[in-house]
Amino acid sequence: MATIGQPDGLVPENDLRERPIAETRRFVFTEKDTANKFFINGKLFDPARVDADPIVGTVEQWTLVNATEEQHPFHIHVNDFQVLSIDGEPYRARGLQDTVPLPVGAKVVILNPFDDFTGKYVFHCHILAHEDLGMMAVVDVLNERGESEAQGTHEGHGS
Repeated sequence: MATIGQPDGLVPENDLRERPIAETRRFVFTEKDTANKFFINGKLFDPARVDADPIVGTVEQWTLVNATEEQHPFHIHVNDFQVLSIDGEPYRARGLQDTVPLPVGAKVVILNPFDDFTGKYVFHCHILAHEDLGMMAVVDVLNERGESEAQGTHEGHGS
């Protein structure tokens, strides 16, 4: 009788480091306590503004900077990402994820694959009050020709 071994993990490893990086972006999370406002790259959320416009089928490297005195859980809709490092320390990802904590004053580097979906969706701080008070941004994944397939106007390149 054959013995079945234990699996190496719960999900197959999908190491995005083997794919070329099409674009690098930096998103800085800040807040103004006295005004109860939360920002990404100095901007409050505006659903009409596109903050990142990757091309479908590509991988981008994003640096997420927490320039505040509190942790912010970064969350993106639609696609999962691979964490490369947290505050300069390599991170051994056991799979892709859709949320990662941004420690106080730290930088988190992720690889973001845009493989299957074109159109608009958001990323944001997963603390509901922070999201509602401005800490959210729009991604518009463009088709292979670099065109938006989302309804409405596309206002150009993100950060």
